[in-house]
Amino acid sequence: MNASTVTSANIAEEGATVGVQTEALHGDVYVYQLPPDATPQQKFEVGVKCLRGGMSARAREYISDAVVQGHVTSRSCFYLLLALLSGRTLQQVPKEDLDVLRSVQARIVERPGDTWVIAVRMLSDLLTSLQTGSVDSEAIERDLQALGTRQRDEIFRHLEMLLSGPALDGLWARAFASAKAERCDYERLRRVWKFFQPEPIGARVRSPRPAAITVGDWIRSIATTMLSLTSVSFIGAVSWQHAWSSTALALPLFTAGCHACARHGVEWRFRVQRRQEKDRQHWTAGQRPIAAPQGGFANQIDRQFDYYFARYVPRNTDRAEWLTRTAAIRRCLRDEVVELYRESRVDAKRVAWLTRYLVSDVKGRWQDGTLWDYRDRLRVTASMKVLFTLGVAALIVGGAMMTWSALYVRPLSVVGATVVAIWGGWIACATWLRIILEHKRLTAEQAEADLLLAERRAAFERWKSKLADKPTDLEMAHWLDCDRKALMEEAMRHYKLAAADVIAHAFIEAPASYYKRARVRKGPWRYSRYKLLTFLLTADGVRQLTVELDFEKATFHDRARINYRYDAVAAVEVTEADDGHKTFELTLVNGHPIEVEVTGPPPGTDQLGEDTRMVSQATLDTAGLGNTLHILEGVAAEGKEWIRNERERERVGSADLADAARRLLA
Repeated sequence: MNASTVTSANIAEEGATVGVQTEALHGDVYVYQLPPDATPQQKFEVGVKCLRGGMSARAREYISDAVVQGHVTSRSCFYLLLALLSGRTLQQVPKEDLDVLRSVQARIVERPGDTWVIAVRMLSDLLTSLQTGSVDSEAIERDLQALGTRQRDEIFRHLEMLLSGPALDGLWARAFASAKAERCDYERLRRVWKFFQPEPIGARVRSPRPAAITVGDWIRSIATTMLSLTSVSFIGAVSWQHAWSSTALALPLFTAGCHACARHGVEWRFRVQRRQEKDRQHWTAGQRPIAAPQGGFANQIDRQFDYYFARYVPRNTDRAEWLTRTAAIRRCLRDEVVELYRESRVDAKRVAWLTRYLVSDVKGRWQDGTLWDYRDRLRVTASMKVLFTLGVAALIVGGAMMTWSALYVRPLSVVGATVVAIWGGWIACATWLRIILEHKRLTAEQAEADLLLAERRAAFERWKSKLADKPTDLEMAHWLDCDRKALMEEAMRHYKLAAADVIAHAFIEAPASYYKRARVRKGPWRYSRYKLLTFLLTADGVRQLTVELDFEKATFHDRARINYRYDAVAAVEVTEADDGHKTFELTLVNGHPIEVEVTGPPPGTDQLGEDTRMVSQATLDTAGLGNTLHILEGVAAEGKEWIRNERERERVGSADLADAARRLLA
């Protein structure tokens, strides 16, 4: 076997980076969280979930504590054995774990039909056969068939390190068939993407600007109104004394003119201002401010709007035209989202649902031809202009008639009153117009905000409903285990190896070069794309297969194979950064490194208040790094002698474990 039989070896090539595309923290999921003052039974149940989630180290801690504190049943002892052996070889079981087993010896009472007791006895027999070196595959198969489906599946998943070796082809064939059948169970392809979606934040709208009306405005409007009304009343009274008949005609004309001017003039002005405001939002982009800091909230919202506007192009529309004509709308919506959510310091991905909705809404209104229909709604009609003009004319004619008649009686007083009426009326009209327009604006904006909020809340509920059946972390762990077994089957098939040819196997699960990631509280990171490394140790050397797994599509890509002799392994090293982020490196004697980042960078913000090292350790636990290091470090130190030495160490290490397991049963 050649150490240089390589199609691709350096997993992290120069210049390559591991990049987080999106990150989700499901803080409302407490599947791995111990309640305060947890009882032994509660510790045990959480420990079982940790075991199924791939965190065997934490599972050992919780289950051992539960058993030591008195939760001793056939089921708890079965899972205790599984936890002690999960993901590691017999010689990796330390003395303190054996002491836990010995502390509960002879405390399980056999009852007819208790499948957990049968499972414990089967594990005891398996450990005994491994100690003596007389593994009877037919007997193991019979024992497995006597178990319930749950116990059998748990044994296959967690004790696969013990099932390597001769005479186990049938067992592995069954495990591979089961993994293939369950790999896309529970609608994985439809649901898995939802796990990587962050918890969306609720709908918000910009509150209308309060009416800009001061106490001075009210005083000025009332005072000038009273002054102008007094002056007009004086002119009308004097005019009535001189010519009551013409005054009787002029007064209704003047009053009708005032009413028409007020009613139609205010509405005209309101529509013009409202339309100008809408035009600024829809047509005038304005000068773009200085670019937001890279990686900040505003910058991420910028990128979201740029991405979705470029993606959601209306049918039969040129992309360049679409982007150009909606530039102002895009800018306006972007500013609103940044203003509404920046203060909360939320992750921009949590408002991506709103960005998508806003862009799709603009697209829909473009396609329906209603994007600019506000211009029709706010158009000043010809009838409104005519009525306002007639009102102005009636006001002038009526006022002139009364003033002309009054001048014959008291010319100087009437001239003064006319000046005061015109001056006071002008100020009163301007002030009242401003007050009324502010109230109308506030009413219109509030109605619009209420409508927008209702629409956004409906969109938010639709998105929440869509994410409601996102996978659990335990489902994610199960699917990943099936993927790993599928990869192992592919590697064995490619190298034409039977289970009897594989002395031991190991694996590493690491994030790919770019990925989405998510986790639940106290759980490990789960990735949308993995770099999977599988090591098959045979009598001739090591077969290594590396692939990139698209976890959302359950497909393998970019296969890289390398074969090397045992004496070709020069060194195995794991480097750890201060934040707990680790890199695995295997160096061959020819100096060729095989390097992979086992954990991604720590999150930008610790939203769940958890220790990053604890999260990193949980992720490493699921990645299989511990057992892989144990095996490859042994190979690097001992070469081909590792095979014989490992078997001898396992026989010695299994003696105490097999004895402790036998003594569990009364």
